[in-house]
This record gives sequence, structure tokens and C-alpha cells, in this order.
Amino acid sequence: MKLPTKNIPRNPMETLREVFLVSLCILLFAWLVSWPVPVKWTSFLPLTYAGLIIGPRLFNTKLLQSGLFRLNSIKVLYSITGLLMGIAGALYYRGMYSMPLLPAWFHGFVLLAVCIGLMEELVFRGYVQGRLQSIHPAVGIAGAALIHAGYKACLFLAPAMTGITPVWLFFSWSFGAFLLIGLLRYYSNSIWPPLLVHAVFDLLVYAENMEPPVWVW
Repeated sequence: MKLPTKNIPRNPMETLREVFLVSLCILLFAWLVSWPVPVKWTSFLPLTYAGLIIGPRLFNTKLLQSGLFRLNSIKVLYSITGLLMGIAGALYYRGMYSMPLLPAWFHGFVLLAVCIGLMEELVFRGYVQGRLQSIHPAVGIAGAALIHAGYKACLFLAPAMTGITPVWLFFSWSFGAFLLIGLLRYYSNSIWPPLLVHAVFDLLVYAENMEPPVWVW
């Protein structure tokens, strides 16, 4: 039997099955990771399986040659747009939670927050949207936004996270934001604008955190 990392589906139904399996693993990880040990440890099994599928597809030669990771003058303009979107989103978030408009200082955790955001964009805008986009652009944009928002919501569904935030409201806001990022990814044909949106947002939102919030695994 071939490992899934060696057998990349080409037709739409096989692609859908693969993305569904990866998404299920990611959602399961998000739900389990906030449980106490030893349940928490088991969450990394589905995450590892998803990673084995995602890695070869995200960094295969054909995708690297497609221009997804390259920059030109047009993509630089889209990247600047992504930068401004990240700043605007962070300022809105900070204002909504009565935080100072700009962070007064930056603690070490912010580097981890930025790295997590970058990995999320590689997974959801890089892999998920890229795979589903081969079926139809709208399927790629909406599908990646839906799965990403579902991942975020599942982080708050464990018993230990009950009551921290209204899950459906959080899901709705996340879904809307991820649709915008997905549109940016599609029209720019580049992963750099989404990476900048998420990195700048996390940099400004989590700058003053001395330790990870409870929902960061």
C-alpha cells in the first residue's frame, strides 16, 4: 500500500476526499489539544498524519514553479495591501477590547504567535485553498475559510475552554476575515499577502503577552 504522501490525487473527487481527511485531522487536533494530559498528547497523532499529507503537496516542484512563492511588482502591491489589512484588523481588535491602539512593548511570546499564524496560512491558504482551487476558485476560497474558521472554533470546544468566548460568533467573524484573506490569495496568486496579513495581525495583537493565552496549545 502506498503512503498518502506518495499518491497525490488528481481528479476532483479524490482531491475532495484528501482535503476532507486532512481537515478532519486538523479539527480533531484543535478539539483535543486543550484537554488535560494524556488526552492532549493524543491530539498530535492526527496533526502528524495531516502534516505527512500536506508537506509533499505544499512544497512539490510543480507548485514551487507556479509562482505561488515568488514576488514581482504586482505581488508586492498585493503584499502591501495584506500588510495594511493586518494592521487595520489588529487596530480594530485592540480597540474592541479596550487595549491601547499600539503596543507599548513586545514580549518573547509574540515570535511564537507570529510563527503559528504563518503556519496556519501555509496550511489553509497554501494547501487547502490551493488543492480546492483546482476544482473551482470559489470552492477554494470558501472551503479554506470554512475549515480555518472551524479549526479556530474547535479550539474553544473542549470542556476546559467553555465560556471563554461565544463560539458561533467567533466562528462567524473568523469566517468573514478568512474569506477576505482567501480573495487576496486568489487575486494575487501568491502566498505572501496572506502571510503578511496574519503575521502583522498577530504581531500587534499579542505583542504584550508575556505567556501564551489559554487557547494557544
